[in-house]
Amino acid sequence: MHPPQSAAGFLAANLDGLTLTAWTVIPGGPAAAPAQVLQLPDSGAAALAAALRQALGGAICPVVLGGSSLLPPHPVPAVPASLPLGETRLDGLEIHALPGLRQAAPCGVMQGSLARLSGFLQLNPDWDGVVCLPGAVTHWVQVSAREAVSFQSALTGQMAQAAAQAMGLKAAGGWDKAALAEAAADGIARPEQLAARLASVQASSALDEMPAAAARARIWGLLLGAELAAARPYWLGQNLALIAEPPLQALYGAALEAQALPVSLADPGRMALEGLSRAWNRR
Repeated sequence: MHPPQSAAGFLAANLDGLTLTAWTVIPGGPAAAPAQVLQLPDSGAAALAAALRQALGGAICPVVLGGSSLLPPHPVPAVPASLPLGETRLDGLEIHALPGLRQAAPCGVMQGSLARLSGFLQLNPDWDGVVCLPGAVTHWVQVSAREAVSFQSALTGQMAQAAAQAMGLKAAGGWDKAALAEAAADGIARPEQLAARLASVQASSALDEMPAAAARARIWGLLLGAELAAARPYWLGQNLALIAEPPLQALYGAALEAQALPVSLADPGRMALEGLSRAWNRR
């Protein structure tokens, strides 16, 4: 349980899909407490409010929240580091929400990744290139002069989980790096064969002709290859930064490494906390 806090403190929280990551922050005090990671049962407002109350642990302080749909998203192009917090209330909680981004064509919405993107660009103000943000939804963001110019999204993680479950596999777990690299190359070269290649993996797995680690790697590799093929205009010849939690960072990193693409890595928790804290400080 957290002790009650003064109004100077706040809870920084970022929602990505059904995962809420939260930090207790006291400006001018010691570093933020270690992150709490909570899984929501659903995407409803009641579940979010309950998770925030759990993260607060009885503390009385405002919440700086990223990744929610409490505010309408801001259209691109936009400067993520300049987006203002919007004050609202959620089940009696004082919420200062960070808006997401939206795009008309192709239609897209970025919510859970916005705090990480904002923090990265504030720590790296001269960055020009592309930022890849895997999560509940993966976003490839074109950045120029501190502005998010456009982005492209993919449901690779959700599709990998669905495909693995259909084959009786866990989406998370050990995987064969060589098999992933081979499958990613295949996915980039022939993305139109994705459904057929996945059916072949399913058959090989059912016949016990493919170990689980290889099957899992081929699922991820084929899907990542198709994603990379679709996002080629974003990463080809560009500076590329990858901001992802460890499981996804390793998977995306292996696929990008197989294409000999140099990548700058950034810690997603640090970036999200930075983005939320700076938004609070400039309110």
